[in-house]
Amino acid sequence: MSPIHEVGSLARLLTEPQRHPVFHPWLRRRQHLIARLDLRALTVFMADGAYRPDFLDPSPRSSEPTFEEGMRDLLAAPLDRASAELADAAAGRGADVARRLLDDPDRVRSEAADALRRLWEAVVEPEWPSMRQALRAEMLDRALQVNREGLRAILPRLHPSAGYGGDTVDVAKAVDIDVDCPHGLVLVPSLFITDRVQCTTSDHWTPAIYYPASGRYLWSTPVTPRSLDRLLGATRSRILAALTTPLRTTAVAGLVGVTLPTASEHLTILRDAGLIDSSRTGRTVTHELTPAGHALLDAAAPRL
Repeated sequence: MSPIHEVGSLARLLTEPQRHPVFHPWLRRRQHLIARLDLRALTVFMADGAYRPDFLDPSPRSSEPTFEEGMRDLLAAPLDRASAELADAAAGRGADVARRLLDDPDRVRSEAADALRRLWEAVVEPEWPSMRQALRAEMLDRALQVNREGLRAILPRLHPSAGYGGDTVDVAKAVDIDVDCPHGLVLVPSLFITDRVQCTTSDHWTPAIYYPASGRYLWSTPVTPRSLDRLLGATRSRILAALTTPLRTTAVAGLVGVTLPTASEHLTILRDAGLIDSSRTGRTVTHELTPAGHALLDAAAPRL
């Protein structure tokens, strides 16, 4: 995951909220925080069709880097590389914007970093624990899928524009770029992109593909059929619906609003009924639906 990417993608969302109605309730509740922020040094890169410099999106070096680690990588990017990317970002943007971006690349980069920090501290950081939980669930879900089916089968599910042919990962974009990946390719789920993938191809970073994560527990709670509530009880039916993505016990407890012991008790009942499987790694237990659990959810879903 990449906290700094989430902040940058939120900044883009703020410039085109009409494209993403799923976020409207979330944005309305935080409008009083966002309205006070001066983000122009960042949103200048977010115009529709404009190039967003790769130095704003350093590829994560670990599965859960901190925002500060991302900021250090951003500011440590070679200035000549940043200058070249700013030149690409200025192309076709008009004389005033081009002058603003190219007169002092180091200042432009520093001001963009300051705007990222303001948006992080005001809006994202207070909610990062729940965002991190949603991203962890996404990463675990994809890891299990890749383990069972292989990356070739999973890649097109990340987004229709992505595919795997031969020894090449292909992403359909407006610009043709071929990138070697001698040190691997990083796949990064993102909560604030919904209808596209983003690619980082700078030779300063490990190549990365940012794809839409569901984030469904942030934008809406799991929906359960009423018939399933009557069969299992409201709490167990909500747990079953939540486990369409594998989750740890603490995440289950937080999602359905019960204590950890209560969640464990409900999970035990569902496991004894053959509806979920649980696996332990160290002190962490992860739960996921069995085929019977999936079949029950499908059978209970309302028919149109």
